Amino acid sequence: MTGAPAGGAEKVVFEQTIEGLFVRALGPQLTPGFKQRLVAIGLDVDTRLLPAYPFDVWMKSLEIAASELYPTWPTTEAMFKVGAHLIDGYKETFLGRAVLGMIRVLGPRRMLMRATQNFRSGNNYTESRVTDVDPHTIELWMNEVGPHPTFTAGIIHAALAATGVTPKVVVKDHDGHACTFVCSWA
Repeated sequence: MTGAPAGGAEKVVFEQTIEGLFVRALGPQLTPGFKQRLVAIGLDVDTRLLPAYPFDVWMKSLEIAASELYPTWPTTEAMFKVGAHLIDGYKETFLGRAVLGMIRVLGPRRMLMRATQNFRSGNNYTESRVTDVDPHTIELWMNEVGPHPTFTAGIIHAALAATGVTPKVVVKDHDGHACTFVCSWA
């Protein structure tokens, strides 16, 4: 199983990730209809959040967010923007402040080298590998990004920007689960 956590446990996304995106970043934009669509898949942001949500609920919630916020945009662009929103809201959570504070100190290269640890603060399944291309470019492979790699590209782009650089993140290869991103910065 691609992207499965150790021991065959279910892939889950932790509460602080849901809080960062749907409560902190998107909260003011959640219309009653948007909220109803989320409740229908098992995510009720008006009640106390669960400690973790299944990966499938997470993926469906991202699709709903993209369609609600950017209904006329191509899905790839809408997902990229939703990924950037995640960083906006995540930095307002307790754990997000710590992680993003650390990446500012680390800089872009060392931040990408720690992608597994950084993403694992929000889920139980991410594994990554990095390949140096040149002093300002790294290829980042991730084992599970789901069907929308541009969502993760948006997260990486916004996190790189938080280190003070001008980033570019391109999806190189994607098999429906694993993805390789080319991450560069100036």
